[in-house]
Amino acid sequence: MHANDHITLTIFPFEDLSLQNDLGVFCRSFSTDLITELSRFRQFRIIKLPAVQIAADPSSAGLLDSVRTDYFIHGTFRCEKELVRINVQLYNSNTRHMVWGNRLEGSLTGLHAIQDDLLAAIVGVLQHQINNDLLTRMRKRPKVEFGAYEHWLYGMEEVKKGSVESDLIAREHFQKALDIQPDYALAYTGMSMTYFNEWSCQLWERWDVSRTGAYEWAQKAIELDDQNHVTAMVMGKIFLYEESYDTAEFYFRKSLMLNLNDPDTHMQIALCFLLLGKEKEALEIYEKALQLLPLHADNYFVVGVFIYFRQGNYEKAASLIKPDQKAKIANAEAYYAAIHYYLQQPERMQYYWNLYLETYRKLISKGKDFPLQEAIDWITKINPYRYKTNLDEFLRYISNGNFQIRREQKTKPAIQPADDNCFLKETAAWKLSYDGTRVQMPELKGFYDIQKMLREPRQLFHCAELMGSSVNDQGEKLIDEKARKEYQKKILDLQIDLQEAEQRSDYVRMEQLQAAYDRLVDHLSKSLGLKGKARETGSTVEKARSALTWRIRNAIARIEQQHPLLGAHLSNAIKTGILCSYQPDREISWTTS
Repeated sequence: MHANDHITLTIFPFEDLSLQNDLGVFCRSFSTDLITELSRFRQFRIIKLPAVQIAADPSSAGLLDSVRTDYFIHGTFRCEKELVRINVQLYNSNTRHMVWGNRLEGSLTGLHAIQDDLLAAIVGVLQHQINNDLLTRMRKRPKVEFGAYEHWLYGMEEVKKGSVESDLIAREHFQKALDIQPDYALAYTGMSMTYFNEWSCQLWERWDVSRTGAYEWAQKAIELDDQNHVTAMVMGKIFLYEESYDTAEFYFRKSLMLNLNDPDTHMQIALCFLLLGKEKEALEIYEKALQLLPLHADNYFVVGVFIYFRQGNYEKAASLIKPDQKAKIANAEAYYAAIHYYLQQPERMQYYWNLYLETYRKLISKGKDFPLQEAIDWITKINPYRYKTNLDEFLRYISNGNFQIRREQKTKPAIQPADDNCFLKETAAWKLSYDGTRVQMPELKGFYDIQKMLREPRQLFHCAELMGSSVNDQGEKLIDEKARKEYQKKILDLQIDLQEAEQRSDYVRMEQLQAAYDRLVDHLSKSLGLKGKARETGSTVEKARSALTWRIRNAIARIEQQHPLLGAHLSNAIKTGILCSYQPDREISWTTS
């Protein structure tokens, strides 16, 4: 097998043989966690199958005939009191022969250790199929207290229900998880999700409160672990709703890079790419995610509806609408109505518009009467399109021509002309000017990091340098000037190539370049006194990298809201990570002092 080929692996939900019904959540999560961990390997293409269809075909023969896969995994989960027994078998799909099987035992509180042993064993069996050594790429998960993990599982089951009541229950579980383990990053992510649900589709009257909650909890999560693809996706959505579009795109692309095999996350990103005006990429992400969900793609029909509607392919969009299936997106029926408006089918249009108004009455107005304008405003507010949308014409029609698109405009300071580009700290504020436009902004820590990089374009700064800390305890110089220049050229070349591959959506090339970049940075980190240790969340360098990335990206997002051109420029030109730099696409002179 060529090094760039994927091994396709299908993981069936583990069969729960436990006598205790209240332990079912651990069985359900076990195969899900296994999928998540295996999907981190770029060489694997993971196929996830729905439990409902598994129950309808226990032998799996029909399912395997309809799914193209190299290997598949079956397993059983039995828990008696505190003892867990897991049987697992790995099969070759073509021959139906068992390649490997094993029985693992341990305590319920040691479930993560069992998962790690199983993961290592499966990767080890498949390793000979790939030229690269996958075991060297295994991401070491931070230790999680069992009680915190249990509350995380129950909290996420509530989040998926998508109601105000279930979100409140989920918050209780996430808070209990944090009480047990205050540095549990996923619990902060879960808490952010509950507020984002309120913000985007549930509580109209709590818009500002929910927005602040989503933002603050996500900030804590990403400061603890910015290598989690779900956290990165949530951060992207938050900045999207803040209309910080370039920063949102940064986090969406980071999420895709961190995990290429999570269809649930990819579907959400596909919708967000639509709002960013990137219809082509949205369709590519959607179609790839469908390949990972071959037997329950109907659960995501609404994503395809939105994409084809945005492209103006109304017949294709209409063909994906399932009349008897309730959409999981609150304003979906409004889009269905718009589709039939363009198809000149007034009865179907009115039918779906009435459904939307019923949904609005139930979720937003809480059964009370409301003016039509209010329901239309809600549609435009919860869809932060970067550019004009073809929904507008329909909304004018449905309001009998009286509706004028009224998107809320954020209050911005007066923009003044500027003669040069500057990034200056004044007495009580920062003065920023770029491309003939000047604004003033209040203080943010990230401004100092940006200013330092602007002073030395294309210079490499170690994250610890910008954070004002030291990589090792001996106080050694982080990197000498000669070594800096040598590494600088290599890393800049790789970053430029990565950016070009990303713009072309060349995922194979991106994978190769990212691997080369990771090897170079790993080698550099070892030379900086890290003693060859694998990256672990919580280490000095890891904390500096995570905190600095957040600090800089948050500062750029705030700039983007006041000065979109400067925000877009900095978002594209500033590279963050262990090594940070300002790499403009042309020579630009800055006044910084």
